[in-house]
Amino acid sequence: MRWFRWVHGVVVLGLAGALVGVVPDGVSAEAGRSRCRPTAFVANNGSGTVSTIDVKTGRKNPADIVVGPLAAGVAVAPDGKTAFVTTQGGTLSTIDVKTRTKDPADITVGADSAGVAVTPDGKTAFVANLASGTVSTVDVKTRTKRADIPVGPGPLLVAVTPDAKTAFVANNVSNTVSTIDVKTRTKHPTDIDVGPFPYGVAVTPDGKTAFVTKSNGTLSTFDVKTRRKNADDIAVGTNLGGVAVTPDGKTAFVTNIGGTVSTIDVKTRAKHPTDIPVGSAPQGLAITPDGKTAFVTNTISGTVSTIDVKTRRKHPTDISVGSLPIGVAITPCHR
Repeated sequence: MRWFRWVHGVVVLGLAGALVGVVPDGVSAEAGRSRCRPTAFVANNGSGTVSTIDVKTGRKNPADIVVGPLAAGVAVAPDGKTAFVTTQGGTLSTIDVKTRTKDPADITVGADSAGVAVTPDGKTAFVANLASGTVSTVDVKTRTKRADIPVGPGPLLVAVTPDAKTAFVANNVSNTVSTIDVKTRTKHPTDIDVGPFPYGVAVTPDGKTAFVTKSNGTLSTFDVKTRRKNADDIAVGTNLGGVAVTPDGKTAFVTNIGGTVSTIDVKTRAKHPTDIPVGSAPQGLAITPDGKTAFVTNTISGTVSTIDVKTRRKHPTDISVGSLPIGVAITPCHR
């Protein structure tokens, strides 16, 4: 089953979520380096490829990188050297960022692998396996899978705290978020109940708050330290997709599958009254390391929209990528 079909809801599985690849907080924190030339990596579910876009010019490399059927999530290591791409066939591909070359040997993870995140120290990749109900941990240096950690049913997206101590996993079927101790690779015995069909998750750069998107159109927040959910969810839109927080920690960007992006003030938890129109069925979302631009994948349109973070204005011309783009991540530097 292709991820993009979830945009319209899958009654049999009770899923209405969408896979999102988000720039890890550890990567976003490296903003402001001189000589940086960030590259956006976009996983194209329909074509089984990865498109790369020069963030400064907005130009896509004419040659996409073939990774395999049903590419889904994407993350970049904090050193900017390697991109990790999941496929729904249960594998994790790795791409050399500088040469744009895929390693010929994929890493076997769990069934129907979805979201992927790399720890800020660059040592471990966490992969959510939707069908297996597990999270795989992969040693970045050796490219070997270490363990599969049982979580809740239907894990979609995973995010790691900036201090590299905790991974949060959105469980789409059980309406919960699991927490994993990164060092011991053990799950907390009690999951956090967040509400109907969670799938996007992001942590603020200060590591204090986690944001969780849900298909009922609301955004949940919980305290990272206490694991306590705020009793009041934030009304955003309909069938929410990805969520990403700007490097300065002030604004959360959220995709609405209906074709818009919402912004939320992190401090006040207030949604901006006006949403930003983008392409058809936006899902993936990532913020550039300098915090100036948001990249949004439009799954049905086969494009990527770019939004000026300060002005909240979308660039008039979207960037054509591969078929059914979903995950997106941005390198800290183009090396």
